[in-house]
Amino acid sequence: MAAAPTPFLFDLDGTLADTLADIAASVNHVRARYGLPPLDLATVRAMVGDGARTLLGRALAELQAGPDRTLPERAFACYFAHHQGQCTVLVQPYPGVRAHLTRLHGAGHPLAVVTNKPESFARRILAHLQLAELLPVVFGGDSLPSRKPDPAPLHAALQALGQPPGRGTMVGDSEQDLRAGKAAGLRTIACLFGYRPAALLAAEGADEYWTAFGG
Repeated sequence: MAAAPTPFLFDLDGTLADTLADIAASVNHVRARYGLPPLDLATVRAMVGDGARTLLGRALAELQAGPDRTLPERAFACYFAHHQGQCTVLVQPYPGVRAHLTRLHGAGHPLAVVTNKPESFARRILAHLQLAELLPVVFGGDSLPSRKPDPAPLHAALQALGQPPGRGTMVGDSEQDLRAGKAAGLRTIACLFGYRPAALLAAEGADEYWTAFGG
């Protein structure tokens, strides 16, 4: 008998969709609130990948030495409120995403998203891009107590898809994606068109590299 189609787990930012402009807009909204000048896209690009709280810690580094211990939570609340409306303003799927996901879905591959972005934003973006029906299982950075590179969200996604552990492929554009995929015993695909430098992804090692979505 032929083996059943294997599952694919996808990162979101820098993998399925170019979300950088919206992320930068919300980051700069927070910076403006604290009297800081805006950051350019290249600077914000280097900060993403570890979730919104870590992103804001990096983006507000000038203020971290201050005495205000409430800053991280207040900054996150400001970012979260702004990004609820901002996250779908400028986002675009990468070329070929819908076609490739449709082919995988049609061939019977179970599909899911595992991102460090808050789950509510991820679901909002997928719905906006009309990808939600192809990606019914979504785990965000706040869905579980741990996030990538911890493999727990990947294990949970496989379980939600009705799949056994250690079977499938993790696709992403960051070191966290590759490390989580390896820790979960999955095949890994590195997306070189995303937000992390190709040299860093090469140093991590992956089973396959994509220069465009799908190949």
